[in-house]
Amino acid sequence: MTSNTLQKELEIAFPRLLDVARELAWNNISDNCKFILTEIKDSSENFHLLRQMRKKENDRKIPVTLIELMSTLHNLYDNLYDINLHIYRAKKYLTVIDIRYYPKSALDEVYRYKVLHNPPMLHCKVTQPPWLTDKMEKFDINWEHKQWLINWNLFWMGRKLKRKKRPI
Repeated sequence: MTSNTLQKELEIAFPRLLDVARELAWNNISDNCKFILTEIKDSSENFHLLRQMRKKENDRKIPVTLIELMSTLHNLYDNLYDINLHIYRAKKYLTVIDIRYYPKSALDEVYRYKVLHNPPMLHCKVTQPPWLTDKMEKFDINWEHKQWLINWNLFWMGRKLKRKKRPI
């Protein structure tokens, strides 16, 4: 992937992401997409706390078209190490895709020099809820936006784990 082919590579990856999401989730997922951009930051915080902080930050962002976002991506291109595409929110008539990027500047200095001239990697990811026991079970793609559902399912998951640990 080069700076010139970045938009084309992304346009090829979006339908793949939507297809994976449709396989895993029961929601209606629209082909009409808008985008937000998020930097992946290193942190030693708890995964659930990081997810909540990222959600709050992303809720404030206004989704834009890919064309509007491309100038920013082209400016960042030389510093891009990894690009992850996630479905942030899916509605019947609009899907918001979060383009998350990890900058080369955040890498260890020795490794950064090794990958300095490498093109960025591109990945499509769908975040599954932590309480799913059967990974083939379909789920609500918007689960991260329903805090009550997260709390309820994590509570019951904890209860199930406690029952399994009890000696008979």
